Amino acid sequence: MKTQSSDRTGILIVRLWTEENAGEGLRARITQTLDSAGHEKAIATAGTTEDIYAAVRTWVEAFVHPN
Repeated sequence: MKTQSSDRTGILIVRLWTEENAGEGLRARITQTLDSAGHEKAIATAGTTEDIYAAVRTWVEAFVHPN
């Protein structure tokens, strides 16, 4: 059984750029981990501001309320 450390650190990196032919002209690459001590990371992409906001919100909620 793995226990949570009280000094756990999560990392979220959002790389943004614009593309003329994209829907909103915006692209994002989101790299995230809920625990910097681990090797697990997830990479997602987004093409709208709402998708970016949703990815950040989901990550924060998962960090605050881990399973």
